Amino acid sequence: MNAHAKPSAYPIELAFPDIAAHELSETGIAYVHTFDSGVAGLHVMINALTHGNEVCGAIVVDALLRAKLRPKRGKLTLAFANVDAYARFDPSQPDAARFVDQDFNRVWTAHAGRADRRIWDRRMGGGQRRAARGLLGIAGARCAARCASNRCATG
Repeated sequence: MNAHAKPSAYPIELAFPDIAAHELSETGIAYVHTFDSGVAGLHVMINALTHGNEVCGAIVVDALLRAKLRPKRGKLTLAFANVDAYARFDPSQPDAARFVDQDFNRVWTAHAGRADRRIWDRRMGGGQRRAARGLLGIAGARCAARCASNRCATG
C-alpha cells in the first residue's frame, strides 16, 4: 500500500446525536439558537458541523442545548451549520459526508461579512446556502466592524 494513500474507511466509535429537536429556533434560522442575557457583554458563538462528518462539535452543541445553557451576560449562539451533509453521514464512507455541494471552508471571501454570490449561486445547494447566510447574519456585522478597525485575522 502507498504510504500516502487514504484508507477507504476507518472505524467510527462515536454515536452521532439526533439533532432534529434543535431544528426550530427563535432566530428563524434552522439549527441556529441565540440566547440573550439582557446584560451587556460579548456575543459568543459555538458552531458545529462545518463539515457533516465532524461530529465532536455536534455532540457538544447538542449537550449544551439539552442542558439549557444560558449566558449570564452578553449573548450565546449555538449552531449546527452543515446539517444536510450530517444527515447523509454513512459510517462505511465517513469522508463522503464532508459536504453536499460546496465545502463550507471555501464559501467565505477574504473580507469577512461579505459573501461571494457567484460561489453561493453556482456551487452551493439551497440548504447550505441558507445556513451560510444565516451564520453570516449573526457573525457578519461584528466581524466586519473588527475588519474595519484592523482587528480581524482575515483582513
